[in-house]
Amino acid sequence: MKTFASQHRLQKHALLVSLIASLTLAGCKLGEVGPSPKSTNEPEQPPVATGSLVFHLAYDEPSGNTEEQVSDAAVVIQNQFNNAERVAGVNGNALRTDGFSTFLDANFSLANPKNLTVETWVALESYPSDRELPYDQHKPSALVSQFDGSKGFTLDINTWGEYSFRINVGGTLVTLKANERFPLNAWTHVAAVVDSVQGKVSLLLNGVLVASSNISKNQTLQLAERPLRVGKSHTDIVDGIFLLNGINGAFDDTRVYDYPLTSTALLATYQAGSSADSDAAIKTPASRFANDLQRPKFHAMPPAGWTNEPHGLVRNGNQLHMFYQRTPNGPFKTQSHWGHMVSEDFVNWTVLPDALYPTLDQGSTSGFDMKGIWAGDVVVSNGKAYAFYTNVNHSGDFNPGIALATSDTENFLTWEKQEPLIDSDQVQDFRDPYLWEENGTWHMLIGAKVQGKGGLAYYTSTNLLDWTYKPTFSSVSYANMDVGSEVWELPVFEPIGNGKHILVVNPVGGAVSKYDNNNPTRGLYWMGTWANGVFTPDYIQPKKLDLVRGHLSPTVERNEDGVLTAIGIVDERRGSQAQLDAGWAHTFSLAREWYLLPDNATLGQRPSEYLTSLRTAATPTSVANLSTADVTATGATGRQLEFVLTLDPNSTAERYGFEVLANADRSEYTRVYYDAIGKRIVLDKRNSTTTNEEDKTLLVENYDEAAFGKPTKFHVFIDGSVVDVFINDAAAFSFRSYPTKADSHGINLFAAQGTATFSALDYWSLKAIALQ
Repeated sequence: MKTFASQHRLQKHALLVSLIASLTLAGCKLGEVGPSPKSTNEPEQPPVATGSLVFHLAYDEPSGNTEEQVSDAAVVIQNQFNNAERVAGVNGNALRTDGFSTFLDANFSLANPKNLTVETWVALESYPSDRELPYDQHKPSALVSQFDGSKGFTLDINTWGEYSFRINVGGTLVTLKANERFPLNAWTHVAAVVDSVQGKVSLLLNGVLVASSNISKNQTLQLAERPLRVGKSHTDIVDGIFLLNGINGAFDDTRVYDYPLTSTALLATYQAGSSADSDAAIKTPASRFANDLQRPKFHAMPPAGWTNEPHGLVRNGNQLHMFYQRTPNGPFKTQSHWGHMVSEDFVNWTVLPDALYPTLDQGSTSGFDMKGIWAGDVVVSNGKAYAFYTNVNHSGDFNPGIALATSDTENFLTWEKQEPLIDSDQVQDFRDPYLWEENGTWHMLIGAKVQGKGGLAYYTSTNLLDWTYKPTFSSVSYANMDVGSEVWELPVFEPIGNGKHILVVNPVGGAVSKYDNNNPTRGLYWMGTWANGVFTPDYIQPKKLDLVRGHLSPTVERNEDGVLTAIGIVDERRGSQAQLDAGWAHTFSLAREWYLLPDNATLGQRPSEYLTSLRTAATPTSVANLSTADVTATGATGRQLEFVLTLDPNSTAERYGFEVLANADRSEYTRVYYDAIGKRIVLDKRNSTTTNEEDKTLLVENYDEAAFGKPTKFHVFIDGSVVDVFINDAAAFSFRSYPTKADSHGINLFAAQGTATFSALDYWSLKAIALQ
C-alpha cells in the first residue's frame, strides 16, 4: 500500500506538472503571474503531450527495501549490510548507495513504448570506479538502466564523470553525450526524454538541455528484457571479489513516464528541489558501521571505503590540513583520489570533499593522472596551497610524474590542476614527493628506485614551478643504506634538534614484504647532519621507526609549540573478504610527538598532548599495587580505552607486560610483554581472534634499553581493532587485532619467571571523534 506521504508526493507532482503544462499552453514563462502577450508572427507551439506516470521510486522508508509507487510492488534493495540506508533527500528520504554493494532491480514495462521520460535526483560523492585501464577498455556504469547492451535505455556515467543517455529507437541505438562532467557533491536532476511525435531525444541536467538528437518520428522503443536498475549498470566490473562500478551517492524520486515531459516542467522540478541539502545526503550514515566492533572511533580515517597513507600534512594559520589516498567507492584500491580533512589539534578532524581525483586533461581519452592520484606533499606559500602529487597514466609521458595542483580558496576546497612538472627520467622509478623550504630555496625529495634498489631523487627550486635535479643528496650511497628493497616510498626529512636531521623512508618490494617477519614493510630512519645540500647520516644501517611492524609512512607537521608531530597508517592485517564485509580498509595512527633522545642518535616518540581531549573524565580510574606471576584480570575493560601501566622497579619477573582485547574464557586475547633477559619486545597475536581472517603471529623485536630505558611505563590506546603502544614516552608501535566476541575487551596483567608488581594502573574511557 502507498503511504500517506507517498500519495501526497504523487498528488503534489501531478499538480505541479499540470500547472506547468497549463502555463506552457497559455504562453506563460516560469515565474510570470499571468499569460504574456503573444505575437501573431510566432510559430504555433506543438501541443503538450499527455500520458501517465508509469514508474516511481520515492525511497521514503526509514531503511531497508522500498516500494514502486504506481504498482505498489515491493522492491528489494541489494545491500551487503542487509539494511539499505536512507538519508535526507530532496523530498522526504533518499536512498544512499555505497558504491560497491547497494543497487535495486524493479519490474518495468511500457504498454505503448513510443514516448518516454526518465528522471531522477542524484547526489554523487564520487564517480564510479573502474579498473586501471586505458580509456577504450573502460565501460560506463549507470544511474538508471533498463539495458542489455543493445535494447532498452540507460543513463550512463563513467569513472571520469562523463555521462550520456542511450536508448534503442526503432532498432537503432541512439546515444546522447553531455560535454561537461556530471556535478559532484550537489543534488542534481537528470532527465532523458524521447518524443516520437516531434522526432527528438533529449538529455537535460537541472532542467537545461545538454544534448539532443533528431530521430525518425513515430518509432517504437525497443526495451530490454531486463528489470529497471538503479545504482549500477547491468554490466559488472569486478576485481576479484570486489564490485568496482557501483554508484556512490544518493537517489531520490526516480520516475518514468510514458510521455515526453517538457523542458519547462523539468526545469520546474529542478527549481522546486534545488535548495535541498546535499551534504546531508552524501554523508555516510552513522548506522552503517554502528555495530562494527573493529572500526576505530577516535582514530582519523575516511568515513568509508579504502584508504592508504596520509600525507601532505600542512599548517595554514590555526588549521591543519591532511590529505590521504583513498577509494571512496568501496574497500578496494583503484584509481586513487586525494581525500582531505582539517583539524586544529591533530586529534579532532572534519572530513572535506576529496581534493583531487583522476581526470581527462589531455584530450577526450587521456589524462596525465587518469590512472590515479598517488601520494605527495602540500606546502603553503603566501596563502596559496601547492599540492605536489604522483601522477600515473597510460600514455608513457610523465608516467609516473610529479604533478602540481594549486588552491587559494577558503579551506582549500577547490583545486586547479597544472601540468606535470617532473618526469622520472633521472631514476628507474619514483613516487611520493616531500618538500621543505630553506633560505628562499625549495627542496624536494622523491622516493625512488635507483640502480635496482631503494633510493631518492632530489630537486631544488626557487619558485615551486621550475625544478633542477641534484645528483647527490646523501653522502652515503643508497645501495649501502638500503635493506634489500626495490623502491623507497614517502620520505620525510626534518630538523629534529641539537643540529640533527632525521630522514625517514618506507622501503617496499624486493626482499621486503608486508608479512615477512624478518624484513617487513616498515618505516626506517637515519639521524645525521645537513649542510651545503648534502645529508651525512651518522650511521649506515637504519633504525626502525616502530618497535614492531604495523605502522608506517608518517606525515609530519609542527604543533603550536614547534614540536614535530606525526600521523601514519596502521594498515589492515585481515583478508579481502573481511575487508569487503566491513566496507572499509585501513586507518591512521594517533598523533605522535617526535623528539631526539639524549643519545643524539635515536628518535623518541610519545603520544600527542592533544589526545587528552578524548578523555571522558578529567581524572582516571586508578588501581594501585597490582601483582601477578601469571595472568591477572585488572577489572578495566573497553574497546575505546586509554591506560597507563607503571612498573614497580623492584619487580623480579623476567617477562612482564599486559594483555588487551581479552575475554573471560581467554579464547581471545593479545599479549604484549618485555623479555628483560633477552632485551626484546614481544607481540603475541596467536590467540587474538577465533577467526582465520587475521595475521595471527608472534612478533619478537630487539629493544634498545640504552636508548629507551628499561620499560617501566606502558601507555596504551585501544580503539576497536587498533592498539597504539608507547613505552617510557620514548619508543612506540601500533598494530591491529580483530577479536570477534563482544566481551573481548578486558585488560590483564602478565608476568612469567617471577613476579611483576605494578605500582599503578590508570585508565580512561575515550570518546569518539566526529569525522563527518
